[in-house]
Amino acid sequence: MSMSQRNRAFIEATLATMFWGASFVAMKIAVREATPSTMVWIRSLMGVGVLFISLMVGKHHNLSRSFKELVYMALLGLMGVTFHNWIQAEGLKTAQAATSAWIVSTTPIIIALLGWAFLKEEVTKKKLIGILSAALGVLMVLGKGSSLLPQGITKGDLLISLSAVNWAAFTVISRKFLGDKDQTVSLFYVMLFGWAFSNAFVLPSGLYFAMSWQAWISLAFLGIFCSGIAYIFWYDALHALPASQVGVFMYLNPLTATATAIAFLGETLSPRDIVGASLVALGLWLVNKKSII
Repeated sequence: MSMSQRNRAFIEATLATMFWGASFVAMKIAVREATPSTMVWIRSLMGVGVLFISLMVGKHHNLSRSFKELVYMALLGLMGVTFHNWIQAEGLKTAQAATSAWIVSTTPIIIALLGWAFLKEEVTKKKLIGILSAALGVLMVLGKGSSLLPQGITKGDLLISLSAVNWAAFTVISRKFLGDKDQTVSLFYVMLFGWAFSNAFVLPSGLYFAMSWQAWISLAFLGIFCSGIAYIFWYDALHALPASQVGVFMYLNPLTATATAIAFLGETLSPRDIVGASLVALGLWLVNKKSII
């Protein structure tokens, strides 16, 4: 691999994780006016459009998939697009953008636990310490108060926590399947099915388009950059670099979310939040230490 290709992969991975980090702020802004179902519908449709353009530009001709594969991608679309985006949008009605990103960043921890519970994968002493550190960190950022146990947990906090579990399950299920196929084609079908399922959410209440320009810019950012370009960049980076190296860039996700939440939403982090976020970061580092050094 040439140095230019390596540098391009680093840039793409950096931008992808920064887009996803900023998505929490964009969702927080958009959900003030748009219903979660409208957000998911518009965001998914824009993502489908970006991926379709990428297919046309990249000249991907083999778009055929077996019925079994299409059913599998439909499941991934329901989990990773429709349900995941809806539950995060619903959760961000009351949850803070910055702390939500730190909660979702524990996905590798949840994956390690799923691997231990269902695949009998070994959990070393170092990983166990990391899991406990991250769990304590999440407890601290979840609620307020002076005691160790969280107080004042909102419905949004619980929904964001559930979204982390859902994304971990989606990652485990999709890892091998997406890795064996043309990434952009597979992602296009997953996003297309996700948009198709989102229609069931908007049918009861209908779509709502009367929003401010701030809400529309937020939705455009979510659809074009977070549901389209970020996925293309991320899987391009995975093709060029080892997964362990690309995974490290996910540390930028909550950091970007925190910075943008402070800048655009005026959110503040209490000393408790900072300590909790630090414990989550320490836990992530311990769980992934082997692949980092």
